[in-house]
Amino acid sequence: MPVRPPGSDWDVNGCIASAGYNWCALLGRCIRAWEESCDYPKNCLTWFDGCNSCQLVDGEIGLCTEMYCFAPETPYCSVPQPEVSIEPWLMNPPKPVIDPMPVPINPFTGGHR
Repeated sequence: MPVRPPGSDWDVNGCIASAGYNWCALLGRCIRAWEESCDYPKNCLTWFDGCNSCQLVDGEIGLCTEMYCFAPETPYCSVPQPEVSIEPWLMNPPKPVIDPMPVPINPFTGGHR
């Protein structure tokens, strides 16, 4: 049996096992388990799996479209969960009210109004 050089052990998905890479079908790429998880993102509401859009409920798949696709695309989070602030007024602070009309000057009295 011939000796194979390190890094030449590619699997059918193109992952190099000797470098610690394994195929993650969920993300559609090779990952290292100690660097990232092969789970749905925690802050995602809708996941596009390459063909279909799926609703995520507490990190688990809920409803999905069931479309057939000829060429799957790269999976990604299509609708991220909005960040919630404890103080909702900090998200949209009130804008100061500026009166666009200047105070009219009465030319007969020399003063205002």
